[in-house]
Amino acid sequence: MKCPGQDSRLWGPDAIYESKCPECGGPIEFFKDETSRRCRKCSHKVLNPKMDFGCAAYCKYASQCLGGDIPPELLAKRSDLLKDRVAAEVKKTLGRDFRRIARTLKLVDYTGKIFGGENVDPAVPTLAAYLLALFRPLQEDPRGLAVVILTRTGTPDEVSRDVLAILDSIENEENPDSPEGRCLSDARAIADIEDALAEGLAKPEEVARMVGVRILTKSGRELAAQVLPHLARA
Repeated sequence: MKCPGQDSRLWGPDAIYESKCPECGGPIEFFKDETSRRCRKCSHKVLNPKMDFGCAAYCKYASQCLGGDIPPELLAKRSDLLKDRVAAEVKKTLGRDFRRIARTLKLVDYTGKIFGGENVDPAVPTLAAYLLALFRPLQEDPRGLAVVILTRTGTPDEVSRDVLAILDSIENEENPDSPEGRCLSDARAIADIEDALAEGLAKPEEVARMVGVRILTKSGRELAAQVLPHLARA
């Protein structure tokens, strides 16, 4: 059954309208069911200004409904929605364990700062950063719980697969194969070094060596230099 809003037989006279290209100001004619069009003057791809993408932000059939042409703005919105859903599930699982919640939020923050300098899908390391909280200390069957949360939140299969691969590699103390996994691994290493310094389990003069051994990405090393003051003095 076709979505009524996409059925051209039910369209009125306002179903075709004109907009301006934000790049060159040239006219672009849109049909109401088109997600985007390229400007004939400058070839810039322009998002349909009157199209409501609200349902597509969470609907798993969005790609079929929109013909596979999901704009970057919508993809970003879907990614944010997934992260919010997974974060809520993890926090609910952790309950009043505020120390673990604070550690998780720090890990998510560091992961975001690292992948900002790397060419990665931001949703994957962020979801993995939240779900890693289930493994420290171990919940009963943490991987199974992670699968339940990913399924419950509507995470696409390909994203879930990548997230679980990262969690498996970290738990097996292996270097992640993916760039997304390396971002999370570096964030975790920096947080671990911070904790070791705060608890007196590591000496300031050891920080540079620890970073050299554990940090895998250029962005991770740059963040370590910012948040580990002992590194600059080593």
